[in-house]
Amino acid sequence: MDLQPPSVLAQLPRPLHASTGKTHISEVYSLADAKKRKRYEVAVAVDGEAVNLYNIQNPKLVTSYAVPPQSSFSCQPCSLRRKLPNGGGVKRQTYAAVKKEIKAFLEESAGNGTSAPSITSSTFAVKDSSSPIVFIGVVPGSDTEGEEKDAFDILAVHRDGRVRRLSADLKTERWSMQHSEIAKGSPAHEVHGCFLLDFDDAKKSLFKRRPDLASLAAGDSAFLGGEDPSILLLVSYPVSTEQISLSEVKIQVFCVAAHASSQNADESQKMRHLLTANLPDIDEGKVEWNRLHWQFHSGSAGLNLSFEKGFINVDLSQYTPAVTSKFILDGEDFSSVMRVSPQAVIGAGKSMIALYDTQYKSIQRSIVAENLPPAVTNKARTTFINYFAKLDVVVATRGNSLLAFDLGSLQSASGVSGKRSRDGLLIDAIGRGIGSSQWEGVSKKQRSNGTTALGLSSSEDIDKWNKLADALRECSKNKDADGFDRAVQAYFGLKDTPSPGQYVNPEKVLFLLSLIFAVEGDATNKDKLSASSSVNIAVIVWPAQTCEWLTRLGYLNPGNVEAALRRSHKPRILPRLPIGTFARAMKDSDPSLRRLITVLQCPAAFNADELVHALKLFLTMARSCAIPTEEDQESPKALTNGEEPTTTQSNAVALSTTTDPSESTSTLATTFTGLNTTLLKLHSHPHNTTTTSLRSTLTRTDLLTMIHHLRLSLATAGHTTRFTENPPTPISPHLTTPPLPLPVITDLLNASVDAIGPSGWVSFSVPASASDENLDPNSESESPALRDLALIAEMKSEVSAALAGVEEASFLSGILREYLRYANSVDSRTRYLTSSSTGAADDQSPHPATSTSIRHEKLNGADLLVYGANNEDGDGEGDGDASGKLLPLSLKATKDVSKTKVLKSTGKLVQRSKREMGYLRGKAAGKYTFERLVV
Repeated sequence: MDLQPPSVLAQLPRPLHASTGKTHISEVYSLADAKKRKRYEVAVAVDGEAVNLYNIQNPKLVTSYAVPPQSSFSCQPCSLRRKLPNGGGVKRQTYAAVKKEIKAFLEESAGNGTSAPSITSSTFAVKDSSSPIVFIGVVPGSDTEGEEKDAFDILAVHRDGRVRRLSADLKTERWSMQHSEIAKGSPAHEVHGCFLLDFDDAKKSLFKRRPDLASLAAGDSAFLGGEDPSILLLVSYPVSTEQISLSEVKIQVFCVAAHASSQNADESQKMRHLLTANLPDIDEGKVEWNRLHWQFHSGSAGLNLSFEKGFINVDLSQYTPAVTSKFILDGEDFSSVMRVSPQAVIGAGKSMIALYDTQYKSIQRSIVAENLPPAVTNKARTTFINYFAKLDVVVATRGNSLLAFDLGSLQSASGVSGKRSRDGLLIDAIGRGIGSSQWEGVSKKQRSNGTTALGLSSSEDIDKWNKLADALRECSKNKDADGFDRAVQAYFGLKDTPSPGQYVNPEKVLFLLSLIFAVEGDATNKDKLSASSSVNIAVIVWPAQTCEWLTRLGYLNPGNVEAALRRSHKPRILPRLPIGTFARAMKDSDPSLRRLITVLQCPAAFNADELVHALKLFLTMARSCAIPTEEDQESPKALTNGEEPTTTQSNAVALSTTTDPSESTSTLATTFTGLNTTLLKLHSHPHNTTTTSLRSTLTRTDLLTMIHHLRLSLATAGHTTRFTENPPTPISPHLTTPPLPLPVITDLLNASVDAIGPSGWVSFSVPASASDENLDPNSESESPALRDLALIAEMKSEVSAALAGVEEASFLSGILREYLRYANSVDSRTRYLTSSSTGAADDQSPHPATSTSIRHEKLNGADLLVYGANNEDGDGEGDGDASGKLLPLSLKATKDVSKTKVLKSTGKLVQRSKREMGYLRGKAAGKYTFERLVV
């Protein structure tokens, strides 16, 4: 599946200073009953421009607050929306940190919505710290529905760990302090991640295994019925060097009371320390600290770390923080990675944006960065902002464009509502792994799953496979078909005649197919195929002997080719190949279509739609061919039954008169062989499937051409001719190879007529290239409706004639039932007599003996050939009378003793000894045994 292209929500304003300016984006919350709830909005702070609020669900600009040109924001803004009590309207309060001050924007709108909202601003100057502010959050206080002022406080965190608490209007500073636990240790740590949680959410996730920390955080409020506190989580690490290890990262958890304490209160009353822990180290070593991005998922207590190589999730609810999922790609350079579910992350890599399964290391969906909307195709890279679970939408930025990736569009299209319930299933990850392909060079020291899949067990097998892979890649690159065949024959030990019963590892077969076929346009850039809407395949090299071997084994089919191409394009996701691309690829590689015929004759099953596309190619080729008649070799008769040819057919007729007749006959024979082979395979599918495929793929001209071909097959096979009549047309071998049985002709005729449908016969005119042969092509007075009627009438007469033939055959089979039964019983005896008589002739007589005697007789004017089996004396009497015209009384042929037998104890098939065969022959009763009863 492909990741759907994102929609552009808005074009963000550019920072005033394009080189140094930044854009900070955060979430917007609503506050009710002292509970924060995330809204479908984002707050965007642009340096030197403004603070804008955008709606995600219904893309629009909600409001905007301008700032001075010299303003430079140090962290993400914080925006809060509240409903005033008693229908008093709506109040929005937005806070942003600008250098050494905090700005607040207050917007109030009346409840009736008739007047314009009033906007005011206030500023708090920071004087006791030169460290920049890295976080601004809201600490809920008393019930917001009953109070309009001081319903909450603002919490600001500086880089050096200083925390200050301000009133909502920024007029009062509750307290400012640097907790001793933050300043403890050497070297000094700086805060790079800060998260503020509701106490109820923390109890369900962060403290679910630590009731002691939950009781410590609740304090006296649990007994006095006070309001719940807020939980502050800080992520800090030293920045003395460019790279740090994960074990140097320190996690600190504090409790902030709902009601502010005085300035003189103890630090534990202002911020109560709950926990300090270090993250576990990872095998990837050190990472650059300035490229780390931290996120916290309160529902699972997961601290998410993303960097240029991947993503790490740490569970903080354990007694010791533990890494629960890790997604690292050494060869990738992610600009942003975000968690969207417990098992899935979305990442923006160097060339594509993809949804990854962290459990099975697979790509679920992807889109090439070049396939983004034209408004966002710039050199800037994608950065993910937030994930809205209920909407199943990921908000991101690319340059100055605000984007929305809809992750639930495919589920809604398939009828699955709600969140993605199939995330993390193994069945969805099979075939989409990110690891290196198992066809690549396999190391002798490290056994991997690839060696098991390829069936390699020893060092010699691995060396042999690596040499074969290198040789085949070189042959495929240089289009050396002969070298490809020699390498395959040397590895698999093939002879001149391939063995259909030989077992070959399917993974090795897919590897061969991945070098024979390729996605069209893949030579320059494979990344362009990750989300292309339509791709085609092409034949790079065609090793004749290898392809013949794969065809006889039944491995060369569209399904295996598609699977091989998907394997070769890992970790990119190849979209579903269009139906018919396999047949077109075979036609492009061999315009004579002989390769396609060979592939269609293999025992592998083909999709009905793919067969109909192949049928369309043969029908197009048939209309351009000419059928020479015996009476007039100079005036060829087109397959369209002698009507006025179209421009294409005129060119074909002209070509056929000037080219070599033997070449024209060979092309015609190939066309009919392909038509009949495709029709035989198509008949194996159900009638409704065949009809649907014909209707969706073939045009009306193609369907009429198919009908005429089936009528021709019906006539040349003798189904419409009585036993005593001569066939109306000379039967040429190329018109009946392979022969179409009567059930195939009738079923496909019904399917083709149903594919046209009643409306097709009435509302469309019949082209001149597909009209009936009995109509005069030079007569312009014939209307299309009359041609339709004539065609239908002739088809009815042919069907009636075929039914009469079936009745005649059924009647004759009833008369000859005893002869047919005897003939079925004599088959095995005939084979035995043929082999025995031939062997005897080789040993005793210079002239080989025959197993049957053939006589020519005439009965009622008909020439008959009478076959009679030789008896033991060789006089041709057989089991009947002397003339060979009577059947034996038993109506069964004499069967000799079998040369083999099956042991009852083991079921093994063994040869009989000559002594045992002679004993059984002597014990057997004669042809006719009579017993006399004496009374």
